[in-house]
Amino acid sequence: MQSDLPLRNTMPPASSAPAALLPTGEVLLIVDDDTPTRLLLRGVLSRQGFVVIEASDGMEALALFTQHHPALVLLDVMMPVLDGFATCVQMRALDQDAGTPLIMLTGANDLKAIDHAFSAGATDFITKPINWTLLTQRVRYALRSGQLGREVRRSHLRQLSACRIAKLAFWEWRLSDDSLHWSDDLYAVLGVASPAVAWLGELLALVHPDDRTRVQRLLTLTRQANTPLELELRVRTAGEERLVRLVGERGVQGADQAVVFGAVQDVTALRQTEALVDYLALHDDLTDLPNRRLFLRRSAEVLSTLDLDDGEVLLIIWLDIARFHRHNEALGEAGGDLLLTRLARRLRRLVVVQDALARVGGDEFALLIRAATLAAGLDRLESILVQLRRRFHLAADETILTFSVGVAVAPEHGTDPNQLLMLAQDAQRLARSQARAVLVAIPLPPSQSRFTETLAVERALHTALERGEFFLVYQPQMELRTGTIVGVEALLRWQHPTLGVVPPVRFIPLLENLGLISEVGQWVLEEACRQAQRWESVGLNLRVGINLSPRQFLEPNLFATIQQVIAETGVQPAHLELEITESLAMQDPTSAITLLGRLRAIGLKIAIDDFGIGHSSLEYLLRFPIDTIKIDRTFVTNITHAQADRVIVRAVTAIGQTMGLSVIAEGVETLRQCDFIEALGVHEIQGYLIGKPMAAAQLETLIAEFVRPGADLALSD
Repeated sequence: MQSDLPLRNTMPPASSAPAALLPTGEVLLIVDDDTPTRLLLRGVLSRQGFVVIEASDGMEALALFTQHHPALVLLDVMMPVLDGFATCVQMRALDQDAGTPLIMLTGANDLKAIDHAFSAGATDFITKPINWTLLTQRVRYALRSGQLGREVRRSHLRQLSACRIAKLAFWEWRLSDDSLHWSDDLYAVLGVASPAVAWLGELLALVHPDDRTRVQRLLTLTRQANTPLELELRVRTAGEERLVRLVGERGVQGADQAVVFGAVQDVTALRQTEALVDYLALHDDLTDLPNRRLFLRRSAEVLSTLDLDDGEVLLIIWLDIARFHRHNEALGEAGGDLLLTRLARRLRRLVVVQDALARVGGDEFALLIRAATLAAGLDRLESILVQLRRRFHLAADETILTFSVGVAVAPEHGTDPNQLLMLAQDAQRLARSQARAVLVAIPLPPSQSRFTETLAVERALHTALERGEFFLVYQPQMELRTGTIVGVEALLRWQHPTLGVVPPVRFIPLLENLGLISEVGQWVLEEACRQAQRWESVGLNLRVGINLSPRQFLEPNLFATIQQVIAETGVQPAHLELEITESLAMQDPTSAITLLGRLRAIGLKIAIDDFGIGHSSLEYLLRFPIDTIKIDRTFVTNITHAQADRVIVRAVTAIGQTMGLSVIAEGVETLRQCDFIEALGVHEIQGYLIGKPMAAAQLETLIAEFVRPGADLALSD
């Protein structure tokens, strides 16, 4: 409308804002049928850096709004064709959820118009005559408010997506009347709508009877002692049992102190995945028998309960199929696999509950027999072998197997499960060379024992560090996306004066047993940091992985030690990655989380090594402040033909992607393995395909000349 409001003394002052502080060109739409008012508004806002477009009526404004999507609209109330209120309503319909600020220009005393403006969807109002000094501040405030509102809505959508993926809902428990209030995600989590669990008693009624007492006790502690609530429980809704995680905290201020705020998550699938990963990590994928790792764990459990006073013994047995390759050639690979599964099935029927059984090699099996005497145990073994020598029927073929068997006996030969199993394997090999069916290991005199050499190695280890006999080698790690070497793992080696380079598997356990591992580990940390800094100084920014031994990780001054080494060597913490094993982290999860958090806070990266072979809880793992998961080589070796290994790698990779972590596969030796690994989404690989562990100078040469394995094949294609 043609404004009859006085315009004197309303001329806007010239802007004195420096150009650097002006807005960045947001488009503003001014809608007013009064030309002088529009000109004044445009002048003020243009000088503030805004891009101004104008409309003289509501219909024209709607067209410009649709075309330009302005960041803010200044809208007069009284206009021809379509007034400000109707225009505001239609703009809101066009705007949908964008939240564009719509500011109405009204008369100073027109309270009814102001109320009508808010009902139509206005964000704010400015009264006439316009206070030009405050105009730009009101506009900027409205723009900031609109941006904040959009970000809040986007955050809400992101939260909804995260909750949907995580099967997460939020709840409140009012302690005054035990009423419960839930977010809209409850049905997806519990399979029940909010009205059905509006009271604490209704929730408890859904809890599995075996969990109910525990849940009530923890709820009472939260109510009376103000302790945080954290538990897992089973609930049954619509005939389906779910495992859910319930957490909550009491409010800390005002009325919130009488309310518990928390979240509930359906962890059924997570626990099933965890159980599957654990199972596959401890079982053979062909025969479904326990593997060597689980067998050794079971052996240790039985050894700890052995009644030595009554003369009880434990037989550790290594059983090898004689000339199995001949059967494989005759039957084919599929027939050979079928024969192994039939053998495993027969063994499973013959082994009693208190004993144990495992597949420890391609055609090799391990047995554990607990017996009152050695003679009784050998009788049991012979009865098992009699049954194993019976014919196996495979389609039209009949196959008879023969075996060579080695036996180690606890406690006569020792009480370490791994040493007993190796001793049984040695006895089996000797039995095969002597064409004997069964051979019980006989402890040799010290002069002939292989442990004599071990004693000499132990003595040499005490002085190896001061003699400078230890050195580091570095195994490269390649990023699959770029085909470049981005990191290395530092590995300890020992140059013995007479034995030569001693394999780590022989001397590292001895370092731990002799209490030398911390001292040597300190040297490894210092040397790896020095080498990383040398690479930094020549522009070679590699991530250097450093393994921490269990004893190192548990030392109370580890954090201070690492800080001191970093300060002394001048290495950038971002180029260091500390590697700990999954089982080590799980010894004391709470302390581990705290320590790893402190290490990451100073810039170091953290990797979980040998992931998948431990027995950790995914619940804790999700809480560990880590950057990288390293998949153990066990699952890579047979990935091209073992479905179970592919399932594990895929599951671990999915976990890493969900948590935003890098995933490195160890032990990659062939292009075919690499192709499978890359297809499963792994980020980096480490293994002989890229390079063996090597000296720093060799590594630098490798990087300078490196071409991704298989690249020449791709070019030739």
